[in-house]
Amino acid sequence: MFAGAAREAVFSNPEVIRRIRADFVPVALKAALVNQPGHDDEGRLYREIGRSKPAPQGICVVNSAGKVLHWALMFDDDQSVLAFLDHSLDRFEQFPDARRLVPAERYMRFPTARLDDIGDTGEALPPAERHSPGKSCPAKPPLPPGTVVARLFGRALAPDGKPAADTVSQEQYVEDRFEVPVATQEAVAQALAGARTGRVRLPDELGRLCVTYAYLGQLDVRPLSNPCGGASDLRRCEFWADSEEDGTSTIWRLHGESEVFTDEMANAGPGDSHEVKLTWQGIIETNGKRVSRLLLTARGTEKLRFASARSEDVSAVASLPAGRRIDIACPVRYGIIGVTADAEQK
Repeated sequence: MFAGAAREAVFSNPEVIRRIRADFVPVALKAALVNQPGHDDEGRLYREIGRSKPAPQGICVVNSAGKVLHWALMFDDDQSVLAFLDHSLDRFEQFPDARRLVPAERYMRFPTARLDDIGDTGEALPPAERHSPGKSCPAKPPLPPGTVVARLFGRALAPDGKPAADTVSQEQYVEDRFEVPVATQEAVAQALAGARTGRVRLPDELGRLCVTYAYLGQLDVRPLSNPCGGASDLRRCEFWADSEEDGTSTIWRLHGESEVFTDEMANAGPGDSHEVKLTWQGIIETNGKRVSRLLLTARGTEKLRFASARSEDVSAVASLPAGRRIDIACPVRYGIIGVTADAEQK
């Protein structure tokens, strides 16, 4: 089970990808669910996995009974990742299920920095093949009716203007999703209805949402609403809509400009900063008092320096918790597709 930057660094090695596909079932878990599990059967599984964790996030291997075989936060080098997979297979042969007590091995750095093992409680976890009737998956909680679910895609561009070939690193390719709340939709629809025709400034809440998620890199480097609470300089965020219809149209053309800068990011150091400048265009469709569809593209530039004080020679897998060194300055493109939650599920 992988988390954030750890997943990205591990999967950057083609041989690791081949081995995982052949012998393992990779699963990405939300750190919040591991650290704050519920009380149902799925929550008990999260609780068992998290019981032996050496840190709030990391990489662990579990057997068929949900018992942790071992945790690793970092690795000595790239070859150590392959050794970790070999060790995982050996451990699984010893402890394939819950018939024997399974001590959870823990490594700050595999294989040279081992922590104390955590003993098995001997408790057998109940099988949880599906969620109980009337309960939703905690990884995908139910949304208020009418919520618009937006999917975002971002790409760094090469000097020739084509998308960068690397789609493993998050500073080259990102996917994300966010929700446009009903209240924000109603504010947008009200602004459009009041304008009837011509050009209208859209509420700042919509533009801020789009700008918040349009960035390259892992969560630590988000330039707006950074998880560490650092200050952001939202230098510009203006979204406008135009209509040439007679006031009855529900489809408006959207365009905008945004610019955001921060030098206060989670795990950042001296010299680190993130700046994104974008020009937006697209369409927005309303249905009564709410937004029913959103389609946006953005072009611009992005500059990101992260962990710049760290040596370039350090292996990415040797410093996973704090992220790895990133230094990019390139053209970028983003796309956002938003539909109501009901439409997305069809």
